[in-house]
Formats: sequence, structure tokens, C-alpha cells
Amino acid sequence: MNDLLLVIDMQNVYLPDQPWACETAARTKENILKLLENHPKDQTIFTRYIAAEHPVGTWKTYNELNRKINENPWMNELMDGIKEAAESYPVYDKSTYSSFQVPTIRKAAQKADRVILTGVVSECCVLSTFFEGIDLGCKLIWLTDATSGLNPVLEEETLHILQGLSPLHVEFLSTEDYLVKQIIVIFLQNE
Repeated sequence: MNDLLLVIDMQNVYLPDQPWACETAARTKENILKLLENHPKDQTIFTRYIAAEHPVGTWKTYNELNRKINENPWMNELMDGIKEAAESYPVYDKSTYSSFQVPTIRKAAQKADRVILTGVVSECCVLSTFFEGIDLGCKLIWLTDATSGLNPVLEEETLHILQGLSPLHVEFLSTEDYLVKQIIVIFLQNE
């Protein structure tokens, strides 16, 4: 399968004790690193949210409220482990929630059979990317243990809302289930 692995915004600001901490970020990071071990480099893209220099509309207010975060280079860096892994892949900065606002990512997704969603924040950037992906006509795989919300309750509520879009638009899998399915597909292709 020609699966595009999209790693969304795994930045330091989402670590424990940081302003936008996601409680399950460590689990998400571990599962993303597992995925990277076997996923083709030319089918993997990382994103970072970086505030726009010249925001419009409510993004002006957003940037004012989050000025200390936006101006802190460490907060905007990718997390340790992810940062080192990402050195071998394209990393695109975005200044909106959806990763598909980056034209290169949108084009890569439209060429892929499926887009694998991982990263943070489930109820924000991952969700916005999800809906824009549907509008682009992408088949999506949401890896439930390779995405993090601010807390497990918000993660579950997000998944609950999206269940009605499965199986046509999205398939929900754990990282392990996805990897096992990939092994089976490769085995069957080699038969």
C-alpha cells in the first residue's frame, strides 16, 4: 500500500508540564517511533505548528494570547527522539491547524492510497487535518494510540464523534494492528 504517514506537530510544547501538555504524548511518541522503523522514508512527512508572521482574523488574537509560546524556540522544536528521527524526513511548518494547508502535503496525500494520521492534538490539529483530508477525498487511518489529545477523555470524545464516518472515510486502528496488517499485505503481495 502507498500509505502516507503524517506526523503532526510533535513539539515540546505538548510535553508534560508544558503549556499545551497532552497527557498521552509519551505513548504517542513511542508508537510513532515504532512506525518510523518500517515505514518508507519517501512516504513520511512531519509538521510543526509555527505562528504566522502576519496572522489574519482571529489568528491575530490567538498569536497575542500565545506570544510566550510562539516566541520560545524550544517550545516549537520537535520532541527529543522525534527531532532526531525527523532529520531523515521532510518537515513542513504550518500556521493553521490543518496540515493540508501546506500544498506539498496536500499533493502527497492525493497521490497516496491512504493517509495515516498521528501526532497531536487529537481534538485540534489532527481533527482539522482529518476533516480537510475527507474533503480532499483521502482514505484516512487514525492510529488511536499514536495520536494524543489534551487528555484521554477528549481523545475518546473525539473518536466517539468520528465513529459515524467509519468505515467509508476512516479506519481506526492501534499502531500494532496497523503494523500487523502491513505485514500481512506484504506477505500476500509476495505470494
